[in-house]
Parts: sequence; C-alpha cells; structure tokens
Amino acid sequence: MSDLIVHPEMELLTTPVMSVEQMVADWLHLDVANGDACVDTLKTYRGNFQSWLTWCKENQVHPGQATIEDIKGWRQDLIAAGSKPSTISLKLTTVRRFYQSAVDRGILKSNPATNVRAPRERRAVREQIKYLSAGEAELLFRAVPKDSEIKSLRDKAMIGLMALEGLRRVEIVRACVFDIGSDLEGLRLLVHGKGKERFIYPREDTSRALQEYLAARGAIERDNQGEPLFVQVRKGGTAMGRISRTGVNKVVDHYLQKAGLKREGLSCHALRHTCGALLYQATRDVRAVQETLGHSNIATSAGYAHIIERGKARYTREIPVKIG
Repeated sequence: MSDLIVHPEMELLTTPVMSVEQMVADWLHLDVANGDACVDTLKTYRGNFQSWLTWCKENQVHPGQATIEDIKGWRQDLIAAGSKPSTISLKLTTVRRFYQSAVDRGILKSNPATNVRAPRERRAVREQIKYLSAGEAELLFRAVPKDSEIKSLRDKAMIGLMALEGLRRVEIVRACVFDIGSDLEGLRLLVHGKGKERFIYPREDTSRALQEYLAARGAIERDNQGEPLFVQVRKGGTAMGRISRTGVNKVVDHYLQKAGLKREGLSCHALRHTCGALLYQATRDVRAVQETLGHSNIATSAGYAHIIERGKARYTREIPVKIG
C-alpha cells in the first residue's frame, strides 16, 4: 500500500485501533473480487481511489465527512477534465464500494456515493467498437512474414488468438505453456481472464500456428507464474522472458501499420472486438459470442449485434479469415 497516499483527515473514518491504510488494505484484500483480485485489478482500484483522495485534498473536503454533493462535484470535475463515461463509472464504482465496505464494518453510517452514477455514453455503439472487417483481418495476417523465424511464428500465433479466438492483451501476457492441453475436441487452452478462468478450443489453423511457434522456440525459463507462452524475442532471434503488455501493443501496432490498417482507436483490444464482430456476423448468435469472449453479462455480447446486420453458421471456425 506504499503507493497509496492516505490523507491524515481520513483517520476520522476509522476506529482508534485501525488506520485508514490498514482499512484500505483490508478492503482490497478481503472484499475486491471476493478476496481473489489479480494484481492488475488491485492496481486499478488503488489508482481510482487515489484520484478521489487527491480531489478531496485539493478541494479541502474531509474524506470521512464527504457528502453526496462532494461526490457529484468530483464527478463534474472528471467530466470537465475530459474523462470518458466508462472511466468515470469505474472510479465512482471504486469509491462507492470502499465506502460501502466502511458502512458494512460499522465505521460509517451511510455511503455518500450510493446514488451517484456516471454520465451516459452518448456515442453510438458502432463508434465505440473498433474492429477489423474480414478482409482487413486477412491483410493483417498477410503482413506477418511467412518464414520460420521465432518472432514471425510467435506473432502469427499471438494475433490469431486475439483476432480469431478473442483473447485480451492481458490474457496473452498471462498465458503459460502448462495452460495448453488436449482432449477429444483437440487442443485446449486455459485462459486466465478478468476475474475468472475459461477454456477455449482454438480453430485448427490457430492451434497449428501455436504448435509451430512452440516447436521452434523450445523451452523458456520459468518465472513466478510458470513457463511463459509468449515471450520477448531479441535481435538475432533469441527468445527470453515473458512478453509485456507494452510488447504486445508494439507487435499489434507494427502489423497494423505495415498492413495500412492503423487508425485512431484501433489497437490491441480491436482484435478482440474483431473476433466478436465477425463471430456474430457468422452466427447471429449472441450466446456464442458470450461464450467465446467470456463475457459475464450477455448484454456486453449483445453490443456486437448492433454493428452487424447479417450472417450465418456458428462457432469461430466459421469466421472467414485464414491465418496463412
């Protein structure tokens, strides 16, 4: 918790035997994601809560005596600063949950953030969801060199898992070799998602690309998570160490630029959207999209129905894109 600046005034929130730093630490450890939050989630919550504390200090608001009007004032300043509704919503949710935790523990009588909501997103769904068409996805895969270099094989497998199987950037980074298995359905991959895990069964071409990459790469030294599936590749083709999220960004942006597809808002997450959009186009089945992308709420998956008007068949193998 050394990265969280706790203002002295917040001591009034606490009992004499518990500091705010301890209370926040307990909240993050015991309550967030039911006590099983990943490192990235905890980092996000700390950052969001710090935003609130900083606002309180700048506006001489006592955090322990904050009112609903104070929360609304923070919200208005976030809007004025150009924060997106989704960002404001996440910050408000963080603060709301913290104060509710304090209420549940008998530290506060009421939660000042209970009825404060983020502004509604005014842009149309089609403007929010950036994705590649089937033809553009083909161009992206063609931009990857068709050689036996470890980097080329890695990039083809990585882009395949994102654009055709719907993996998030963080899921690419977290993946380990021991997550790969097989059964009667073929190759199976355990995906470490946002707050939960799921199995996926990649298409035949995605599976083949993954196997070719691993065969060429060989074994890599384990880190604290296990043997990384996707690694950094140094000049000369030396594979070493787990690839970072920044590294994944650079790979995707490089091929988007090379294929002439790079545009505003189109980067790593657009590949996941590509899977969702093309899958709905091919199936007209929102539940197939939900199951493939691992959405907890089917309403999230339904967003793709607003940007696609026609389609047929079912399952990711029906997406009309070839890896190469």
